[in-house]
This record gives sequence, structure tokens and C-alpha cells, in this order.
Amino acid sequence: MARNFTAWQKARIETLSRRSRRVIAVASLLGLPGMFAWSSFWLRTSAPNIVWGPVSFVLIFVTVVGAFVLYAFVRDRATYGAHLDERQRALRDRAWVLSYEVLAVVVVMAVAVVGILVLALGRVITLDGAFVSGLVICTGVLIPLLPVAALAWVEPDLPDEA
Repeated sequence: MARNFTAWQKARIETLSRRSRRVIAVASLLGLPGMFAWSSFWLRTSAPNIVWGPVSFVLIFVTVVGAFVLYAFVRDRATYGAHLDERQRALRDRAWVLSYEVLAVVVVMAVAVVGILVLALGRVITLDGAFVSGLVICTGVLIPLLPVAALAWVEPDLPDEA
């Protein structure tokens, strides 16, 4: 019984449509930062933990489950040590380029926001422990996930069987 379920689950993941994979990739990449943003907003209010806590766990769950699904779909094709054919190698290289582009845009946008806040508006930015730990956790989880999500993003749908 468990073997049939595992085979069904594997077949289901391998046949995900491009649209489904893209939704999963975006949700996985935004879930954890969304949780930190959600929590930091609600921590400054007088709302009880029972109100905002479950949503935080749902956002973490979205990232974890999405990462498992993406890793199950991509398997080892996102790494440079994998034995791939030319098409798979081209897709992997395209995914790595896309992941570097996304990372570069995020870093440039963060530097621009900090630059505007400090230089143009004259604000002082103070980094507290909660922000730094959230940033480190997001960086440690999302940067390794980015090439996998990018490969799931660029991978074309399987051709329909006639």
C-alpha cells in the first residue's frame, strides 16, 4: 500500500504543469520572508499570538512543502555534478542564470532602498537581533532553493501522450 502511494506521489510530482511548478516556486520563495514580515508587523500590535501565530506557521509550511516538491521534481538536475544530456544541461544553465539574475535584482533593490533611506531621507537604520536572524535564516534557506525553483520554472511541460 505504501509503495503504491509513493509511486503515485512520485508520478504526480513529475507530471506537474509548468503553471503549477511556477506557483509552487513563487510560494516557496515568498513564504519564509512573508512569515518574518507578517510576524514583525503583528508583534508590534497588541493582538494575541493565537491570531497571528497560525498564519506564520502556514507560511513556514508553504516554504517547506514547496521546497520538498521542487526538490522532488528537479532531483539532482540543478547541480553541476549531475550527468545530464544536452537539453537538460542547457535548461540547468538557463536556470542558474535566472537564479543569479533574481538574486542580483533582490540585492540591488535592497541596496537601493537602504541608500534612499539613509542618503536621501537621512534615516538611521538599526539592525536588531530579530531582523538579522530572520535575514540569515531566509538567506540560508532561499539561496540554495533558488536554482531549484528556477529550474522548475524554466522546465517545459511534458508533451501530451496521444
